[in-house]
Amino acid sequence: MAVSLFDKYGGVPAVTRIVRDFHERLMRRPNLRRYFEGMAVDSVIQHHIAYVSYAMGKPNQDFTMKTMHDQHMHAGVTKASYNQLTELFLAVLEDEGVTPEDMDTIEETLKSVRGEIVSKGLEK
Repeated sequence: MAVSLFDKYGGVPAVTRIVRDFHERLMRRPNLRRYFEGMAVDSVIQHHIAYVSYAMGKPNQDFTMKTMHDQHMHAGVTKASYNQLTELFLAVLEDEGVTPEDMDTIEETLKSVRGEIVSKGLEK
């Protein structure tokens, strides 16, 4: 059985560290921070931990495409913002020592769910 990237890079402790770093960088960017205004920081971090765990291959029964869609469609996330978030996240992974090959895998997962998160700036 293949080891997931979630397990390969250290499971919950590693993902928590990655998400906290990502969150700190995210909150320094007003154009991205605006999506999280009025939300409890701990809730946002827990949501991102679940999302990053999913992106790194950890099975999660509660993390479905419908749930992801429902949680994000009201936020008005633009394609440009999603791309910036993805780039920011990949920079964190690179700083954490994730290999380029594994980053490509994670990026493909992020691209595969973009349509569930982005509601503005989509190609017609």
